[in-house]
Amino acid sequence: MGGSFLIGEIIEVKSLSKDFTEEFISRLLENFQVIAPVRRDGRIFYERIAEPHEIELEYTGKSQLPPKRFFFPEKEVLFTYEVTAEGVLIYDKSEELEGLKRIFMGIRPCDIYSLKILDKIFFGKFHDPYYGLRRKNTLIVGLTCNEALEYCFCAYMGSGPSIENGFDLLLTDLGDHYLVEIGSDRGRKLVYHNIDLFRSASIEDIKEKKRMLSRVESDIKREPFPSLNKLYEALLRNFKADMWNEYGESCLACGKCNFVCPTCVCFDVYDDPNLDLKSGKRVRVWDSCHFISFTRVAGGLVFRKDRPSRVKQRVYHKYCYSVDEIGMFSCVGCGRCIETCPVNINIMEIAREVVSL
Repeated sequence: MGGSFLIGEIIEVKSLSKDFTEEFISRLLENFQVIAPVRRDGRIFYERIAEPHEIELEYTGKSQLPPKRFFFPEKEVLFTYEVTAEGVLIYDKSEELEGLKRIFMGIRPCDIYSLKILDKIFFGKFHDPYYGLRRKNTLIVGLTCNEALEYCFCAYMGSGPSIENGFDLLLTDLGDHYLVEIGSDRGRKLVYHNIDLFRSASIEDIKEKKRMLSRVESDIKREPFPSLNKLYEALLRNFKADMWNEYGESCLACGKCNFVCPTCVCFDVYDDPNLDLKSGKRVRVWDSCHFISFTRVAGGLVFRKDRPSRVKQRVYHKYCYSVDEIGMFSCVGCGRCIETCPVNINIMEIAREVVSL
């Protein structure tokens, strides 16, 4: 299995009438698990759907939770084991993922970009087979944004509102129809197996998409954000600045920002034995660098005991450490952490402040 899922230049452009959208999704459901945006209590969540009418493709903004949970679940059993007279029998749960066939529909460009970052992490020095199988067996059908929300800053992070690759199909809502850009051979097969639902796109469709995304980008950039090179350098200079103490005093160390972030991947692994002490399972769960237990080591020492050091750790990982480790900033500018923080810590304000010191 390859470690790269970056898809090259757009192969072809089509158009799909909204009158045919439910029929298209219905056909996909015959052969794939379909994960798509749905509306629950006024909010958008990515969920596996059973019927075409459940999907909400005309939503604004982004989902409450990122797509990473479908590739790197909050909690998963890695394997079960049993001690027998012949030795230890292990049943690897990755075997259940081999035949997976999924389509992830309606993902925003910033979230598509987040998968590129996750690929760098999980296909880096060590290959994660659980992530890898889910990633390989999932087609990506993206959905561009037609509106900028208050905390969006993807345009500064290079993750939106335009995206050139990383998808099999990319939809753009143009009113009564979708512009459909084909970004892979797998995406082309999806279209041509249902070619009766599609028609050729017009030059005007393509121009309208460019106009719309240009407007969205302009709206995003009304809120200032420093250049990434300046931000990286400012963080290196200001590691001991007093501002970290101020943010640390505000932070509740609840971990919400980590859990809604599409690129935070810290986890813990533990063994859960059964009462017979001869069988059990190994479990992986999400963790948070904001938790005081995160840096607890043998002997009970916690080397990041103070909250300022934990707030600083997250910011530095997004804008410094990940650049050194994987060659990419690990923030996509989705704004979920800002929206979710119960004490209104704003990572955009942190970036502006550290650059001004």
